[in-house]
Amino acid sequence: MYDSRKQVAAMSGRTFVSLAGAILMVVLLSGGLAIFGLFYSAEKQTEDQDRLDAMFRLTYGASRAEIYFKYQVQEWKNILLRGSSSMEFEQYRQVFDDHGRKVDDQLRALLSLGVTVEQKTEIDSLLAEHGQLENSYREALAAVGDHVSPIQAASIDQTLRGLDRPFTDRLDQFAAAIHQQLEIQRKEARQGDMARYEGLKRLNMAITGVGTLLVLALLLGFRPRVGG
Repeated sequence: MYDSRKQVAAMSGRTFVSLAGAILMVVLLSGGLAIFGLFYSAEKQTEDQDRLDAMFRLTYGASRAEIYFKYQVQEWKNILLRGSSSMEFEQYRQVFDDHGRKVDDQLRALLSLGVTVEQKTEIDSLLAEHGQLENSYREALAAVGDHVSPIQAASIDQTLRGLDRPFTDRLDQFAAAIHQQLEIQRKEARQGDMARYEGLKRLNMAITGVGTLLVLALLLGFRPRVGG
Protein backbone atom coordinates (compact mmCIF):
# COMPACT_ATOMS: atom_id res chain seq x y z
CA MET A 1 0.00 0.00 0.00
CA TYR A 2 1.43 3.33 -1.02
CA ASP A 3 1.81 6.25 1.37
CA SER A 4 0.70 9.72 0.29
CA ARG A 5 4.08 10.67 -1.18
CA LYS A 6 4.25 7.50 -3.25
CA GLN A 7 0.70 8.11 -4.48
CA VAL A 8 1.61 11.59 -5.66
CA ALA A 9 4.73 10.30 -7.33
CA ALA A 10 2.74 7.60 -9.06
CA MET A 11 0.30 9.99 -10.63
CA SER A 12 0.71 10.50 -14.32
CA GLY A 13 1.67 13.95 -15.56
CA ARG A 14 -1.77 14.41 -17.07
CA THR A 15 -3.50 13.65 -13.77
CA PHE A 16 -1.35 16.12 -11.86
CA VAL A 17 -1.87 18.86 -14.45
CA SER A 18 -5.64 18.28 -14.46
CA LEU A 19 -5.88 18.47 -10.69
CA ALA A 20 -3.62 21.53 -10.52
CA GLY A 21 -5.69 23.19 -13.22
CA ALA A 22 -8.94 22.46 -11.42
CA ILE A 23 -7.61 23.81 -8.12
CA LEU A 24 -6.21 26.88 -9.85
CA MET A 25 -9.54 27.50 -11.55
CA VAL A 26 -11.36 27.39 -8.22
CA VAL A 27 -8.83 29.75 -6.65
CA LEU A 28 -9.01 32.18 -9.57
CA LEU A 29 -12.81 32.13 -9.66
CA SER A 30 -13.05 32.66 -5.90
CA GLY A 31 -10.48 35.44 -6.01
CA GLY A 32 -12.11 37.10 -8.99
CA LEU A 33 -15.48 36.90 -7.31
CA ALA A 34 -14.09 38.46 -4.15
CA ILE A 35 -12.59 41.38 -6.11
CA PHE A 36 -15.79 41.85 -8.10
CA GLY A 37 -17.81 41.75 -4.88
CA LEU A 38 -15.65 44.43 -3.29
CA PHE A 39 -15.91 46.80 -6.25
CA TYR A 40 -19.63 46.13 -6.76
CA SER A 41 -20.44 46.64 -3.09
CA ALA A 42 -18.32 49.80 -2.93
CA GLU A 43 -20.05 51.24 -6.00
CA LYS A 44 -23.53 50.49 -4.68
CA GLN A 45 -22.68 51.82 -1.22
CA THR A 46 -21.43 55.05 -2.81
CA GLU A 47 -24.69 55.41 -4.75
CA ASP A 48 -26.73 54.71 -1.62
CA GLN A 49 -24.67 57.18 0.39
CA ASP A 50 -25.13 59.89 -2.24
CA ARG A 51 -28.90 59.43 -2.08
CA LEU A 52 -28.84 59.45 1.72
CA ASP A 53 -26.68 62.59 1.79
CA ALA A 54 -29.12 64.39 -0.52
CA MET A 55 -32.07 63.31 1.60
CA PHE A 56 -30.24 64.33 4.78
CA ARG A 57 -29.67 67.82 3.37
CA LEU A 58 -33.37 68.04 2.58
CA THR A 59 -34.24 66.94 6.11
CA TYR A 60 -31.78 69.38 7.63
CA GLY A 61 -33.04 72.30 5.53
CA ALA A 62 -36.68 71.60 6.34
CA SER A 63 -35.84 71.32 10.05
CA ARG A 64 -34.00 74.64 9.96
CA ALA A 65 -37.00 76.29 8.30
CA GLU A 66 -39.16 74.95 11.14
CA ILE A 67 -36.80 76.34 13.76
CA TYR A 68 -36.50 79.79 12.16
CA PHE A 69 -40.27 80.08 11.86
CA LYS A 70 -40.69 79.23 15.54
CA TYR A 71 -38.16 81.99 16.29
CA GLN A 72 -40.10 84.36 14.06
CA VAL A 73 -43.36 83.63 15.89
CA GLN A 74 -41.58 84.23 19.20
CA GLU A 75 -40.32 87.60 17.95
CA TRP A 76 -43.86 88.49 16.90
CA LYS A 77 -44.96 87.86 20.47
CA ASN A 78 -42.05 89.96 21.73
CA ILE A 79 -43.19 92.86 19.53
CA LEU A 80 -46.66 92.78 21.05
CA LEU A 81 -45.44 92.26 24.62
CA ARG A 82 -42.42 94.57 24.66
CA GLY A 83 -42.86 96.92 21.71
CA SER A 84 -44.29 99.82 23.66
CA SER A 85 -41.06 101.79 23.18
CA SER A 86 -39.85 102.74 19.71
CA MET A 87 -36.38 101.28 20.28
CA GLU A 88 -37.60 97.85 21.40
CA PHE A 89 -40.33 97.86 18.77
CA GLU A 90 -37.74 98.34 16.02
CA GLN A 91 -35.34 95.86 17.58
CA TYR A 92 -37.88 93.04 17.70
CA ARG A 93 -39.32 93.92 14.32
CA GLN A 94 -35.88 93.64 12.70
CA VAL A 95 -35.29 90.25 14.29
CA PHE A 96 -38.77 89.19 13.20
CA ASP A 97 -37.94 90.15 9.61
CA ASP A 98 -34.54 88.46 9.80
CA HIS A 99 -36.00 85.12 10.88
CA GLY A 100 -38.64 85.44 8.17
CA ARG A 101 -35.92 85.80 5.53
CA LYS A 102 -34.16 82.76 6.94
CA VAL A 103 -37.33 80.70 6.67
CA ASP A 104 -37.65 81.63 2.99
CA ASP A 105 -33.92 81.08 2.36
CA GLN A 106 -34.05 77.59 3.84
CA LEU A 107 -37.12 76.65 1.81
CA ARG A 108 -35.68 78.06 -1.43
CA ALA A 109 -32.40 76.22 -0.81
CA LEU A 110 -34.33 72.94 -0.83
CA LEU A 111 -35.31 73.54 -4.46
CA SER A 112 -31.67 73.12 -5.52
CA LEU A 113 -31.33 69.71 -3.83
CA GLY A 114 -33.07 67.57 -6.43
CA VAL A 115 -36.55 67.55 -4.92
CA THR A 116 -39.41 65.69 -6.55
CA VAL A 117 -42.16 67.47 -8.48
CA GLU A 118 -44.52 66.98 -5.52
CA GLN A 119 -41.96 68.37 -3.09
CA LYS A 120 -41.30 71.39 -5.32
CA THR A 121 -45.02 72.10 -5.49
CA GLU A 122 -45.29 71.90 -1.71
CA ILE A 123 -42.25 74.15 -1.18
CA ASP A 124 -43.61 76.77 -3.59
CA SER A 125 -46.93 76.65 -1.76
CA LEU A 126 -45.21 77.02 1.62
CA LEU A 127 -43.25 80.02 0.38
CA ALA A 128 -46.43 81.67 -0.89
CA GLU A 129 -48.29 80.98 2.34
CA HIS A 130 -45.41 82.30 4.44
CA GLY A 131 -45.36 85.47 2.36
CA GLN A 132 -49.07 86.01 2.90
CA LEU A 133 -48.67 85.39 6.61
CA GLU A 134 -45.89 87.95 6.89
CA ASN A 135 -47.95 90.48 4.97
CA SER A 136 -50.75 90.10 7.51
CA TYR A 137 -48.33 90.72 10.37
CA ARG A 138 -46.72 93.72 8.67
CA GLU A 139 -50.06 95.31 7.83
CA ALA A 140 -51.03 95.07 11.49
CA LEU A 141 -47.74 96.69 12.55
CA ALA A 142 -47.97 99.41 9.91
CA ALA A 143 -51.26 100.55 11.44
CA VAL A 144 -49.64 101.32 14.81
CA GLY A 145 -46.58 103.28 13.67
CA ASP A 146 -43.24 102.98 15.47
CA HIS A 147 -44.48 101.38 18.68
CA VAL A 148 -47.42 99.41 19.97
CA SER A 149 -49.38 100.23 23.11
CA PRO A 150 -50.74 97.48 25.38
CA ILE A 151 -54.27 98.17 24.15
CA GLN A 152 -53.17 97.98 20.50
CA ALA A 153 -51.18 94.83 21.23
CA ALA A 154 -54.22 93.17 22.79
CA SER A 155 -56.38 94.11 19.79
CA ILE A 156 -53.83 92.84 17.26
CA ASP A 157 -53.33 89.62 19.20
CA GLN A 158 -57.09 89.09 19.32
CA THR A 159 -57.34 89.59 15.55
CA LEU A 160 -54.30 87.54 14.47
CA ARG A 161 -54.12 84.93 17.21
CA GLY A 162 -53.58 81.46 15.77
CA LEU A 163 -52.85 82.80 12.28
CA ASP A 164 -49.50 80.99 12.26
CA ARG A 165 -50.87 77.55 13.18
CA PRO A 166 -51.92 76.31 9.70
CA PHE A 167 -48.51 77.21 8.29
CA THR A 168 -46.75 75.70 11.30
CA ASP A 169 -48.68 72.45 10.83
CA ARG A 170 -47.93 72.29 7.10
CA LEU A 171 -44.25 72.98 7.63
CA ASP A 172 -44.03 70.38 10.38
CA GLN A 173 -45.79 67.80 8.22
CA PHE A 174 -43.51 68.56 5.28
CA ALA A 175 -40.39 68.16 7.42
CA ALA A 176 -41.76 64.97 9.01
CA ALA A 177 -42.50 63.47 5.58
CA ILE A 178 -38.95 64.14 4.38
CA HIS A 179 -37.53 62.67 7.59
CA GLN A 180 -39.67 59.58 7.09
CA GLN A 181 -38.34 59.21 3.55
CA LEU A 182 -34.80 59.47 4.92
CA GLU A 183 -35.48 56.63 7.35
CA ILE A 184 -37.01 54.52 4.58
CA GLN A 185 -33.97 55.06 2.36
CA ARG A 186 -31.65 54.19 5.24
CA LYS A 187 -33.54 50.94 5.78
CA GLU A 188 -33.49 50.14 2.05
CA ALA A 189 -29.74 50.83 1.91
CA ARG A 190 -29.10 48.43 4.80
CA GLN A 191 -31.31 45.80 3.20
CA GLY A 192 -29.50 46.28 -0.12
CA ASP A 193 -26.13 45.78 1.57
CA MET A 194 -27.31 42.57 3.21
CA ALA A 195 -28.87 41.29 -0.03
CA ARG A 196 -25.64 41.90 -1.97
CA TYR A 197 -23.62 40.23 0.76
CA GLU A 198 -25.88 37.17 0.84
CA GLY A 199 -25.93 36.92 -2.95
CA LEU A 200 -22.16 37.06 -3.26
CA LYS A 201 -21.78 34.60 -0.40
CA ARG A 202 -24.10 32.10 -2.08
CA LEU A 203 -22.31 32.51 -5.41
CA ASN A 204 -18.94 32.01 -3.76
CA MET A 205 -20.20 28.89 -1.98
CA ALA A 206 -21.56 27.56 -5.28
CA ILE A 207 -18.25 28.12 -7.08
CA THR A 208 -16.33 26.52 -4.23
CA GLY A 209 -18.75 23.57 -4.17
CA VAL A 210 -18.50 23.02 -7.93
CA GLY A 211 -14.71 23.29 -7.76
CA THR A 212 -14.55 20.79 -4.92
CA LEU A 213 -16.75 18.33 -6.82
CA LEU A 214 -14.56 18.75 -9.89
CA VAL A 215 -11.40 17.99 -7.91
CA LEU A 216 -13.04 14.95 -6.30
CA ALA A 217 -14.24 13.74 -9.69
CA LEU A 218 -10.73 14.02 -11.09
CA LEU A 219 -9.28 12.20 -8.08
CA LEU A 220 -11.82 9.40 -8.37
CA GLY A 221 -11.47 9.25 -12.14
CA PHE A 222 -7.72 8.79 -11.97
CA ARG A 223 -7.75 6.59 -8.89
CA PRO A 224 -6.93 3.38 -10.79
CA ARG A 225 -3.73 4.96 -12.01
CA VAL A 226 -2.63 5.71 -8.44
CA GLY A 227 -2.30 2.09 -7.45
CA GLY A 228 0.42 -0.49 -8.11
